[in-house]
Amino acid sequence: MNKLFIATVTAVALSGCATVSTDKKQRINVLTNSGQSLEATLDGRVFQVPGTVEVNRDGEEKVINTLTDGCAESTAVNKEITTAFWGNIIIGGLGGSTTDGITGKMWDYDDQVTIQCVTAE
Repeated sequence: MNKLFIATVTAVALSGCATVSTDKKQRINVLTNSGQSLEATLDGRVFQVPGTVEVNRDGEEKVINTLTDGCAESTAVNKEITTAFWGNIIIGGLGGSTTDGITGKMWDYDDQVTIQCVTAE
């Protein structure tokens, strides 16, 4: 009985709160400041702007690239540590937070990104 309890507590602590409670993918809404439509790439995938793109929540730096004249060639997607990760530090300690860090699920990317384009006046 004691071994089962210890095994269960260890498994929960090592599972990582953000790893369990956070989706593997995240959708990002992308638009331009001018309302202009264009084609962009992110993580090697082509998508239309305005629109949404789905990314892996892996902790990697994300950059949206465009080849449209008058618009930024690259736009960084900001990321921040997810709230679930902080809860895991408090509850799960080092084991769970390490799992969150390794899986990349400790990160949330911006929900919306705006590509800067020159607007006609």
